[in-house]
Amino acid sequence: MSNKAVAGNTIVIHAVGDVGPRRIEYGEPPDTLFTMVHEKIKEADVSFCQLERSFSTRGCLQYRDHNTWYGRVHPDNVKALVFAGFNVVSNASNHAFDYGPDAMLDTIDILRQNNMQVIGVGKNIAEARKPVIVERKGIRAGFLAYCSVLPVEYEAREEKTGVTPIRVSTYYEAQEYQAGTPPKIITVPLEADVLAMEEDIRKLRSQVDIIMVSMHWGIHHIAGVLAMYQPEVGHRAIDAGADLIIGHHAHVVKGIEIYKGKPIFYSVGNFAQETPQHIKPPKDMVDHSTSAVYKKWQEEPGWDRYKGARDKRYTMMARIIAGKEGIRRVSFLPGFVNKKAEPEFLTRSDERFAEVLHYLEPWCKELGTALAVEGDEIVVSRTSGGL
Repeated sequence: MSNKAVAGNTIVIHAVGDVGPRRIEYGEPPDTLFTMVHEKIKEADVSFCQLERSFSTRGCLQYRDHNTWYGRVHPDNVKALVFAGFNVVSNASNHAFDYGPDAMLDTIDILRQNNMQVIGVGKNIAEARKPVIVERKGIRAGFLAYCSVLPVEYEAREEKTGVTPIRVSTYYEAQEYQAGTPPKIITVPLEADVLAMEEDIRKLRSQVDIIMVSMHWGIHHIAGVLAMYQPEVGHRAIDAGADLIIGHHAHVVKGIEIYKGKPIFYSVGNFAQETPQHIKPPKDMVDHSTSAVYKKWQEEPGWDRYKGARDKRYTMMARIIAGKEGIRRVSFLPGFVNKKAEPEFLTRSDERFAEVLHYLEPWCKELGTALAVEGDEIVVSRTSGGL
């Protein structure tokens, strides 16, 4: 559906997942990361992304009990987001505090200086929980962000800079009498954090027409699988008054659920996540992070800059049409990420369009969701028909 076909009393929201620009470090112009998609992104009244970097030259590397990359890049990389046209950014992630409070606060400042509003992080928990409200065409949209995959001490507190948390505990339960069989994995969100989220949503509800909640959550790299806590948290957010949930962190696209007429995108996948392979962890750090189940692919020549299995290259941009009474239409534009981490939207004549669709269909079907092709978009609805 073109923007010309959108009614004048509605707005369009575009939302994508993990973005990690570092073109400056590669000696390339920042805008090259979004050359193929920026015009489409800018067609929306509001465009959202999840930032997986800190834009700063300050800060100290924080202790982490596992080996991973660390997400601080030169502040000029913000020009990539400006070129793309994003105006609401969540920085609530498991990398937002990699270089501590100075780098996080620098990131917030530089995003705001470039006319982007920031959610999910702050100098304290009150600021991190503060929503962003954007008004377009007389319609007010509110945005909140949370993270469930936080390293220890990355969360914001009353007098501590950090991320808005929804912390989760993990337990294991035997499913069979046979020794050595896989256990059931039980994940339980911290009730105090979920209650705080519900309070945020209820307080925002009376101020806006639409509420979008960003969730950095779930199980990364594994196709289709959701953690037990995700539907619970998603449903409670909607019960509290949210209209739309955009999930990310998984690095692959996952199923979409329509709950009480409201869409939950469990993962919209990576969008423009440049892989910082040359950033080394601290010397003598023990590697606890890479389980064999996460790496079942064979590395392909030429993909050093964006490594991973083929399904990591699938991406999408959620496209939401909403009015003062709520959401009217839910769809997404399927995409593909190339060897330089650059996203491209696909047309239905491209064989990769069907590849992304067929990958998603089984996971959506399990959640009671139907996908229908309309032009170069894929429309989302309940299998029983309609939202």
